[in-house]
Amino acid sequence: MNNQLMMEEEIKKIFKAAQKTQAGKIVGMMKPYFVRCDFDEKSLTVGFDIEEWELNPQNIMHGGMICTAFDNVFGTLTHFFSGESFITTVEISVHYHKPVFVGDKIEITVKPTHAGRTIVGFTGELRVANRQMLLCATSSTTYMKLAGKKTALYKDDGK
Repeated sequence: MNNQLMMEEEIKKIFKAAQKTQAGKIVGMMKPYFVRCDFDEKSLTVGFDIEEWELNPQNIMHGGMICTAFDNVFGTLTHFFSGESFITTVEISVHYHKPVFVGDKIEITVKPTHAGRTIVGFTGELRVANRQMLLCATSSTTYMKLAGKKTALYKDDGK
């Protein structure tokens, strides 16, 4: 199996585990779906269909939900690099450029800026697929891999 296919299969395994353990939680409620990945770039693109419950009082996607979507995609790619190690967000920054509306189909693409044994940095873009891939937000983050501690993502009981 080539590296690209291996990455696709591993990312899909992470999605399947998250669907099982995150049902009824924010990640499960946002219903992320795999769009594409690129082994050579080490990038991942995940889609979300924006629903009414994700809107703020101005009827646009809540900034915290946008941040959560970015965190979800950054975390998925970090799990790819970390295997079953526990990971945690150290910091995340989001810049909002344009509003996102109910019914929009967003795609978040993330890629690493650096990947060490413990610390991984990423940048990401949120684009709206149904609006000519309009750039609506950008983000950067740092994650930490905690060696010796396993993620709860793959637990069968979801606790």
